[in-house]
This record gives sequence, structure tokens and C-alpha cells, in this order.
Amino acid sequence: MRIGVVSDIHGGYLNLQQALFEMGSIDLLVHAGDGRRDIDRLLAEHALYCQRVAGNCDFASDLPNEAEFYLEGHKVYLTHGHHFGVKQGLVRLGLKGKETGAKLVIFGHTHQPLVEDYYGVILFNPGSLSPERSFGRPSYGVVDADENNVRPKVCYLK
Repeated sequence: MRIGVVSDIHGGYLNLQQALFEMGSIDLLVHAGDGRRDIDRLLAEHALYCQRVAGNCDFASDLPNEAEFYLEGHKVYLTHGHHFGVKQGLVRLGLKGKETGAKLVIFGHTHQPLVEDYYGVILFNPGSLSPERSFGRPSYGVVDADENNVRPKVCYLK
């Protein structure tokens, strides 16, 4: 199974379209918040299955703050990250991942791409697709999963 992961789009719709093209064939699109209007527009134009949560800038959103799902038998915990203070550190988020039994925790909010092992839980932030908020390098993620493992990768727009 192959999934595409985006977060913190903040109006970077053209970058979102480019990221979707560069991802190639995916089974699922995951959005870790901030850019609901961009994702809504994309989903209206493309037949995609999307797992998503609200970010701190998704005002008046009816999306949940967190979600859990499985990739090839591996539990995934999805959140934007602002409720866990991820700009100050990842301990609270890592502990939440351990508490839920997740193999992979996907989050956003910091706008900085990250793949880090937290005591057996993989913390994965795809970065931001916003040209202004991505520190000059818009990025997204791809996760390949099989029954043995999940392999997240940060990709930078070409």
C-alpha cells in the first residue's frame, strides 16, 4: 500500500496539485490539517479516498482533531499536532503514539519535515506545501506499507 501525506497547505493549491502528480499512484491521501479548503477543492476534482483532520487554521471545521486507521495491519495515529505542543517538543506526541499503540504518528503544524523514531513509534511530519511557510522548500510525504513495516519518506517538490 502506498499513501500520500500532506499538511499545512495554507493556500498552496498549485503545489498540492503538483505533489499529487509527483506522488504517482496512491491508495490513500492523508491530510494532517491546515488547508481544508485546498483539500476540499482537490477532492472535488479527483476521485480520492482521503483521511484528514482539522488544523489550528481550519476555522469552524467539522473535521475531527485526531483519527486512527490501519495501513497493512499497522496502526496509524493522525493529528495536526497543535494540541500536543509540537513546536516546543515531540515528547507528548510520542507518548500519545505509544499510548494508542501506533506504529506511525502523522502530524503537521511545525511546517518542518521530520521522520524520527520515538521508542519504536515513527513520528512523521511531511512539512508544508505553502510557498511562504515551507522555509523555501515545499514538501510532502509518501508512505509505503506492507505487512512487515511502514516506510515514510519526505519528498520535496520538483
